[in-house]
Amino acid sequence: MNGARSTTTGTADVTVNANAPTPLLIDPKRAQVLLSIGERRLWELTNCGAIPSHKIGRSVRYAPAELAAWIAAGCPTESGAGERVRQGVSQ
Repeated sequence: MNGARSTTTGTADVTVNANAPTPLLIDPKRAQVLLSIGERRLWELTNCGAIPSHKIGRSVRYAPAELAAWIAAGCPTESGAGERVRQGVSQ
C-alpha cells in the first residue's frame, strides 16, 4: 500500500494516504477515529449540537478544522456548543 496505512479501531476501518489532499469533510466513522470516541457518543454530541457538523441530505459530515477548534475549546458538551465553535472558525 504505497504511502498508505490502515488503522482499525473497533469496527471502524480507516485508510490514510499521506499523498492524498486533506478532505474538507469527513464521514462519522473517520470522525470517531480522529476523536477516539465511540459511535454512540459521537451521535449524542451531534444530535444535541455540541459538536460542529454538517447535514447533506440524510448524511452527516464533519469538517476537520471545526473538530480541531472544538477540541481547542475544551470539547464542550452543552447543547449548541458546536454552532459557537463553527462561528469562531469562520471569523
